[in-house]
Amino acid sequence: MFCHKRLHRIAAAVAGVLSLTVAGCGTAINSSLSSPSGTIQSQSQTPTGPILGYVWDPPSQSLRPIQGLAGASIIGAAIFSAPSQGISFIASATSGISGMALFLDANGGVFQGSVTGGPLTNVASVAGATSLILSNSGAYAVITGKNADGASIASVISGLPTFPSARTLNLSSAASVLGTAASDTGTVALATGSSQSNVSIVAFVGQAAGAQVATTQAFGGMQFVPNSDELVVADGGSGALTAITRVNTTPSSSALSPAGGITAPVALDITSNGRWVVAANHNGDVLRIDLTGVAAATKVHCSCAPSQVLALNGSANAAGVATTVRLVTAAGGPLWIVDAGNASPRVLFIPAIATAGTLPTLTPKSAM
Repeated sequence: MFCHKRLHRIAAAVAGVLSLTVAGCGTAINSSLSSPSGTIQSQSQTPTGPILGYVWDPPSQSLRPIQGLAGASIIGAAIFSAPSQGISFIASATSGISGMALFLDANGGVFQGSVTGGPLTNVASVAGATSLILSNSGAYAVITGKNADGASIASVISGLPTFPSARTLNLSSAASVLGTAASDTGTVALATGSSQSNVSIVAFVGQAAGAQVATTQAFGGMQFVPNSDELVVADGGSGALTAITRVNTTPSSSALSPAGGITAPVALDITSNGRWVVAANHNGDVLRIDLTGVAAATKVHCSCAPSQVLALNGSANAAGVATTVRLVTAAGGPLWIVDAGNASPRVLFIPAIATAGTLPTLTPKSAM
């Protein structure tokens, strides 16, 4: 048992369906979507009942809710469908807590909208941007990429969703950005290195220059504990998971799982209730750690090859349903989730129930 000190409300959790790409907390989702030369508009009535998260469906170029509970959920009707003409979207992220969706287009434009549908608003422009993530609460976003000279860039948008304001991080001394995380208090962590080996974890607080808070043999994922400046980092080389408290002031590290806890982790996330860390590797091994120390570390297996772990973050989660994560696999693959809140975590497969041809369509507005 690996002791820790954080305890939050727990409830049964979450699910999903379809061969889709999830847009969740801390998400950077690549797809090829069309963006607002015509305005994206609401496609259906506001979903009712529990909403466990949101998925972006690349084939139909639409954002849809996951409705229901773990083991009993469906993908709802489209909230947004992208116009058939215009610059493509390359990333999307949503937060059910703030009720907001963000979209990044191929020109670096960042657009904000409501998860209940409606038009999008341009809130920032970051030339060369290729990825987008949100903090758990949706108050902060981090956009990363490379400029025309090939140098790494990163910008932070704070004040979301009401008063968005962008600032640029100083990455003059940083190599390539391999991973990103944002806390609900505004602290940003970047994993930087010239390759996947010997990676530095660098924290940025406000306008201050970045400060190294950890190193790893290889990058295996990281995420902030919701509503805190505590960062959990997985070492893809050793398999160790480490918690770093007070990242924004005086960092202090402690082991959550020793070396070999999981072989070659590639990604992790933390459930929205702040209790469960879920890390996975390409072989389908999944390690669950209880940040309160009440439950022992537990392993389960998925018959899949995860490349990302994304906490599902919907309106149901705000009411306490917050113990499920999505295992993101290759594009076009089935949807898998881990229900971490049971005595033993469950890996659940959600079969496809719809095709792109059944989705509503949208006639885009004429270009201005």
